[in-house]
Amino acid sequence: MDAERFQMVRQRVRARVKKTAVVHHDLTRIFNATKNFSRTALTNGDLESLGIKLSHLDLEGDPHGGHQTFYQPLPKSELPAIDWGSIEFSNWTEGDSDEVHRVEYTLQHVSNEVWCSWLVDDKQVSWVQQGCYHEEPRVASGEHTPDVPYEWQTCAEFEASSIDIPHCGFRLYHYAQPEEPLRRSEVLPIVGYMRWRLTQFDYIRHYTFPVVVISIFRSKVRILHAYHDGNHLHISKSHFVDFKENKRGNYELLVRWIHGVPCGDTTAPLSIEGEELDESTSKVIDHTLKRFLRKSRAQG
Repeated sequence: MDAERFQMVRQRVRARVKKTAVVHHDLTRIFNATKNFSRTALTNGDLESLGIKLSHLDLEGDPHGGHQTFYQPLPKSELPAIDWGSIEFSNWTEGDSDEVHRVEYTLQHVSNEVWCSWLVDDKQVSWVQQGCYHEEPRVASGEHTPDVPYEWQTCAEFEASSIDIPHCGFRLYHYAQPEEPLRRSEVLPIVGYMRWRLTQFDYIRHYTFPVVVISIFRSKVRILHAYHDGNHLHISKSHFVDFKENKRGNYELLVRWIHGVPCGDTTAPLSIEGEELDESTSKVIDHTLKRFLRKSRAQG
């Protein structure tokens, strides 16, 4: 890479970071404010003060409320046949922990069956079930201390195998009764994961970092779809699906979202004014670009 091309890349990276820095600061504001809430269900006033735009998510992927769409469920026609005889269904027993882990355990088995079918057929897949959030400390992956309203935990994270796709997702279980309003324990991991991923240089081409969540409250589950457009955090939530009974169709629905289709233009610049970069950030950008340049030359 010659000096002229290096400067062109540098300008583009700086232009991107100027805008994503605005998003990063807003996500930090939302995270800190939500963390301090004593109530668990967010009111309309809470959503307004946080700058969260909430809409309904259709479980077949139809957009609502003018929100952009960055995820679609896998079409039914592309879902492989599932060997239901190999799935270990268990009977419902009441309890915060028992109910959550019953759903999670069965869902993981069904998801594994889908993966195995695709491996046998040598099908190319977009998603890899692996960690998509590596912040230290992991402030957005769970709360387990006595001072929190109830325990919650993320698990089964997944991301795309290609850095051309910045989308990610995870399952989220709450030791709490389901309630219709958006919950504190749903906002915190969404914001935390999104904030961490937008700082990763591998995704420097992207401005938008969509997140999809399988949110499990005892025996009821809903899907959340979130992204930040530079001005607001947009979250779409579906209605709850009841998993008290072992219905194959319900598990198929969740698996179609876990193995869903990433979509939307995540590389489009945000329609906001960026903020000026301080000297420290500028030095980090230059250092990182020069390191990539040295690596590229060594490999060349």
